[in-house]
Amino acid sequence: MIYSYEAEASVIGACILDPAQIDIVSDFVSLEDFYVEHHRAMWSGLQQLALSNEVDPVSLHELVSDYSEHYGGLQGLCEMARSTPSIENAKAYAAAVRDKALRRRLSIHLSEITEQVGNHHTSLPDLIDKAQSKLASVIGQRAGTVQPVQSWLSSWIDDLEARNEGTIDPMGLLFNIPELDAKTSGMHPEDLIVLGGESGMGKTVVAAHILDSVCLRQKKPALMFQLEMRKEQVFNRVLGSFSGVKLDALKNPRRFMNDEGWSQVSAGLAASKEAGLVIDDRPGLTPSQMRAAAKRWKEHYGELGCVIIDHAGIVQPDDKTIPREQQMAEVSKSAKILAKELGCPVILLAQINRENTKRSDKRPVMSDLRESASLEHNADMILFIYREAKHNPDCEYPGVAELIVAKQRDGEVGTVRVVCDLSRSQLKPATAENIADYHREFPRQNSAPTQADKFAV
Repeated sequence: MIYSYEAEASVIGACILDPAQIDIVSDFVSLEDFYVEHHRAMWSGLQQLALSNEVDPVSLHELVSDYSEHYGGLQGLCEMARSTPSIENAKAYAAAVRDKALRRRLSIHLSEITEQVGNHHTSLPDLIDKAQSKLASVIGQRAGTVQPVQSWLSSWIDDLEARNEGTIDPMGLLFNIPELDAKTSGMHPEDLIVLGGESGMGKTVVAAHILDSVCLRQKKPALMFQLEMRKEQVFNRVLGSFSGVKLDALKNPRRFMNDEGWSQVSAGLAASKEAGLVIDDRPGLTPSQMRAAAKRWKEHYGELGCVIIDHAGIVQPDDKTIPREQQMAEVSKSAKILAKELGCPVILLAQINRENTKRSDKRPVMSDLRESASLEHNADMILFIYREAKHNPDCEYPGVAELIVAKQRDGEVGTVRVVCDLSRSQLKPATAENIADYHREFPRQNSAPTQADKFAV
């Protein structure tokens, strides 16, 4: 097995002789980096003692005495400290321990991958995803890459002044809904945006609108993991959002398409051919598989404008043995980490429970999110879609939906009203003209769902 007994012992010895080294080498090594079992116990003990500033051989020996036969008791521990070549080289010893640990993990992962290569029951794309995920997990970001505020404060001040002078636009990627963009300043890099709503309320319509806005209109590559629908169904909605062609016409053009519709399709196809739009509709993806795929597409395009995951409830956990609540926590945490790694917003769609149907006011709140604690905690923004017409078909404005900003770390919360045309998968500002146009096309039918409701997802 790949490890260095001497390097591990020298890290321990240097920290015994100079406890200040504990914090320093902690930037380079972690507990699992130590291969020798009693060295791992000693490192854990040193960190525990450092909290109370009581690091000395006797105290450490008392914590790890169960392993005394392996290191020679207190005398052996003192000898380990005395044999340390140089306290000043503690970082170098720690780097050696870390290097051996990474090589050890790499060797294990390569062996596992080699074994799976011979398993013909595993598809090649899945095998590649698993291999990339395993290899990417070998090296994570260490604290040594972090710099104190003073080292980047001047660039922060420059950015602040540039935003004040107007040379840098503080607006992120546009939702392409003016009132929502004004309230949120758009979608920003590294943000996790949770998009929630009841089943059939129109979450996928919002997702398609975002793809249209980011990819087709703002010309940024975008990736969607669609775990529920076929990629063709999603593309129909993106095309409908961009062009205004009805989904019925795309599904059955022989019956419903007219000359205007064909013209709209042509315009949408022209925009789509120039766009870096990727719809991954493989079922049963895990967070690690999505991470591997997203990193591949970022490398391919050089950047990603956004990533959309539809939806959280059917993402398969990497560890299927943990309880459901922990699985959801892992999904939301992985989505937030993905946003930071890719440097782009990640939009995670999520179902809400049925608690809102028991209230007179059926608008969703954050506690309605299924397994809500982790989603609430990890999200930078929580956005709900709510259509009153779903619960009350006789409402005054059945074509109007509410986009409820329930949480925003760096801004205000509130509600934005939009016209939601499900037949075209379109969202428009709720102007008097747009509302009137909708109701002319879809007259209210008392006590019955509107015709467009059949397209809600």
